[in-house]
Amino acid sequence: MLFLLCYNVNVMQNIYLDNAATTQPLDMLEDTYRQYAGAGWYNPSALYKPAVDAGRQLKDAAETLLSAFGSSTHRCLFTSGGTEGANTVILRGVKNKKNCNYVCGGFEHPCVDECFRQLAQAGADVRFITPDASGMIDPAAVLQAVDMDTVLVSVMHVNNETGAINDIQRIAAGVKAKNPDTLFFSDGVQAFLREPLADTSQIDYYTVSAHKLHAHKGTGAIFYTPKAPLKPLLLGGGQQGGLRSGTEDMLGILSFAKAAAHYHTNAQRFNAQIRELHEAFLAALGQIDGMHVLSPQGAQGCAHIVTLAFEDVAGETLLHSLEAKGIYVSNGAACSSKKGKSRMQDALRLPAAITDGVIRVSFSIYNTLDDVATAAGEIAGIVPTLRQYTRK
Repeated sequence: MLFLLCYNVNVMQNIYLDNAATTQPLDMLEDTYRQYAGAGWYNPSALYKPAVDAGRQLKDAAETLLSAFGSSTHRCLFTSGGTEGANTVILRGVKNKKNCNYVCGGFEHPCVDECFRQLAQAGADVRFITPDASGMIDPAAVLQAVDMDTVLVSVMHVNNETGAINDIQRIAAGVKAKNPDTLFFSDGVQAFLREPLADTSQIDYYTVSAHKLHAHKGTGAIFYTPKAPLKPLLLGGGQQGGLRSGTEDMLGILSFAKAAAHYHTNAQRFNAQIRELHEAFLAALGQIDGMHVLSPQGAQGCAHIVTLAFEDVAGETLLHSLEAKGIYVSNGAACSSKKGKSRMQDALRLPAAITDGVIRVSFSIYNTLDDVATAAGEIAGIVPTLRQYTRK
């Protein structure tokens, strides 16, 4: 009955707080759409001048993204997004050898985790590192698992469900010091430009996705070092140096580069703005009985993600109650929402009473202090009401 009553509310607002799932494209990209439709639609593999110009634009876009990443030595391979990038690196980016092993963070995005579990099912030695209660990976635990037969270490930069930041610079440097031949990969989809890297030289592979950074869905990239092995996952016409067949998505790539350049130029201001939203949201939320903040705070947590759990409240019911008021959050990673039970309970060893009541709130440059104050106030009001129907 409560659920039905919620949907009778006249929604007058639209507060989008699920930016870890996807982001609103920048208004400035409308110019890119028009340019593409007018003269940028040529196939960059063709040999006549407009196509050659398109190929030059692809090269410029790659350089723009690599500059935002902080590297002048990595190469850029365009993909359809984070999932294809991770699959390509893990399944086609390593020279396997006899008795080799892999080391993987224990709470990775499914596009990483499932690749390693497939390798394990095929008989490979995969060593999963147990995360702490926020999803963070201990660098010492990673190094303990690495030996002279380790061919690949994979630790995500920012956890997509809790926002925990892994010190991948420290981990990568430690891995290389222990075994210089071990390759290091990081899923950077949630971190790119939000958590800049001072030194990318020890990171062999890093994957990014356009729609997490105010461009649109269907475009991503792998940044990889020249010495890092990489073989194609997709076979065909041999585009991108034979590493990824298929005609390049010019519109997606150019939009991604423009969005990344804009964010890179304004990163300090944008990230400070999002940190202010994060802190204002938690301050406005206050201390609710039975509330747990699962995201690490301060320097250990990425500003744009706050994951909360409420005892004796179903996260999905809370999500829909907020939706009825025009406030959009998630109850975990959108990529896992079709699979039922969240992986969080097992990965973080949390009691069911907590993980059943999880919601993830994530901010962007389009959000305001009024947005987060309104959302916090609604959550504080809805949770006690929902508990009246769930507590015994």
